[in-house]
Formats: sequence, structure tokens, C-alpha cells
Amino acid sequence: MAVSGRTMTQGRFGVQGLAMLAVFLLLAAPSLGRAADLAFTGYARDLETKQLLYVESHFVRNAGQKGESRVVQYRCANGTETFARKELSYGEVREEPEFTFIDGRSGYTEGLRRTASGPMVFQRDATNALVREAKVPANVVIVSDAGFDEFVRKHWNDLEAGKTVRFPFLIPSRLDFLTFKVKKNREEPIEGAASSVIRLNLSGVIGWFLPYIEVSYRKSDQVLMRYKGLTNIRNAEGENLIALIEFPAKERRTLPAGGAALEAQKAVPLVARCAGP
Repeated sequence: MAVSGRTMTQGRFGVQGLAMLAVFLLLAAPSLGRAADLAFTGYARDLETKQLLYVESHFVRNAGQKGESRVVQYRCANGTETFARKELSYGEVREEPEFTFIDGRSGYTEGLRRTASGPMVFQRDATNALVREAKVPANVVIVSDAGFDEFVRKHWNDLEAGKTVRFPFLIPSRLDFLTFKVKKNREEPIEGAASSVIRLNLSGVIGWFLPYIEVSYRKSDQVLMRYKGLTNIRNAEGENLIALIEFPAKERRTLPAGGAALEAQKAVPLVARCAGP
């Protein structure tokens, strides 16, 4: 899946890799039972000022089963408009779901889709730009997007034991994958519950020069409670936002079965810009 004319650098390449890693960390579904329809919310705030930057509204159908699907709405800080959306669908390999992300402000699009000839990664920089795509190599088990949630659960015992675990993560903007490493850093209480704080960064020398990402999972059920670091959402200048994102337990809820709530979210229009608060 190498792309001709591209070289790997410490700067932009690594930061984009961490930003893309951020997107699937923010999609980890809570373990509220199997085959459930559920919803939860994340609030992204500036690390220093604590100003609300945006809100993530997650909707999951048939959680934990083959055929599970999700919709994530990225809403403006005013809470009334949606500027980006992600749709996911799970198959046999839980670590490699199909997904499509689109930002209505720029038209930026990326994702992974399955075809008769195998999975294809695709990306488009803007509404009028050409779509780039490449075939995912069949001999590599790649983690894509929210598949990281399944990866964490599969390796939970190793992480709790303090081991470092490496994995290849798909980077649609590069039509390629990078190797990341994860390791438990510490434990701390979140909303009164014991949580494991897991630190992630790029594997190898490049990772020494780039910021890390921390994700906190509740120990009792591996539910994502907090995220801190670079996100996949960009500001008006095109720079990836750095944020603290919290997922309040009180806002995790079960939805009526049938998927109507999730399907309704797909029809919500995306705005080209966020209005004031």
C-alpha cells in the first residue's frame, strides 16, 4: 500500500498519524450489554481555558455483534449544529470496521470500504478535490478507526500487566499505516471509579519527538471515560485541535431497539461553518 513520491518525516507525517489515531479513540463504545442500541456523549474542551470546543454525539446499534453500526455527530459548541459526521459498520474482524468521515466545513472525506477485491482506503482533501484510494494489504491485520476499542479489550490483560503492545493503524490521509505503541501509564479515579490511563504514541524514534495521547478506561468494564491530546478535528486555520474530552457516565443510555435513532442521525445536514454560541 505504499504511495510513490512520498517520504516519511518527523513533523507533519507524525502529527497527522496521531491525529488520525485520535479519531478512533473517540469512538470507543461503552460495554452496556451486548446487542444493545445505545448512545453516549463526549465534551471536548480546551486544555487551558476549559472552553467548550465541540460536542460528540455517539449512536450505536447492535453493540458488540456482527453487523454493529454507529453514527457519530460532531456538533458545534453552540450545541445546535452538526459540522461533521462519521458512519461505521462492523464485520467479521472487529479491529477493522468500515467507516466514512466527512467534515461539512471543508468537504474533507476519508474512510475504509470493503470491495470484491478486498478493503480499500480512500481520502479526499476538499469537496472539489480528487478521491485518492489504495488497496489494504491482505497479509497485515490493521486496526482501523474505532477498532482500537476492540484492540484494547483483546489486550487488556497485557496492558494491565504493564506490557507495551504495538499495532499497525490505518492512516487514510496517507493511504498507508503506521505502527503505534500503547502502555498503561497509571491508575486514577474518574467519577469515583478506578480507571487505567493508557498512553499512546508512535513507535520508534519518531515517537520521541511527538506529543503522546492519553486515554482513560474504567477498569470494571473497559468503558472510555476520558481522552487527552491531539484530536482529528481542525480549527479555522486547518490545525488539529488539542483537547480534553470527557464522556460522562450519566449520559450513557440505552436506545429503543430497531435503529430508528441511528438512521435519523444520518439525515442531519452538515453546516459549512459554526455560528457563534
